[in-house]
Amino acid sequence: MSNNILTTITKLLLGVLYFTESESHFTATDWGKIPPAQLQQKIANQYHVPLSDLKILDHATFFNHVISKVDASDAPMLANAQKIAELYSFLKQNLSGIQVIRVEGKTKIPVLIVGYLPDSTCIAIETFAIET
Repeated sequence: MSNNILTTITKLLLGVLYFTESESHFTATDWGKIPPAQLQQKIANQYHVPLSDLKILDHATFFNHVISKVDASDAPMLANAQKIAELYSFLKQNLSGIQVIRVEGKTKIPVLIVGYLPDSTCIAIETFAIET
């Protein structure tokens, strides 16, 4: 099941960019069956940071900001925002426990969107924010 969902998410992410001071692509990965209670520790370990460097964002606020904060006269930005809206809709329909987690502390900030399939498989979507 996770392969089908991962394939669909990957297709939804084709050509989609996360705009900060730079543009970053999104990458979706199957992280296996990580219990929610161990998720933050896995992220901290993966990025070699203390747990205190993880910042949890409200997923609805995060996606609303990314989708709505675009120049209405910029057709490519509007198309990108529409693709992100489609991704978010798909994630809400297929994943539970959705979280957006930023790994703070550097100029290049990993941003992870994580959620769980019904079989407890964790799906992670990674991008990067550039903030100087």
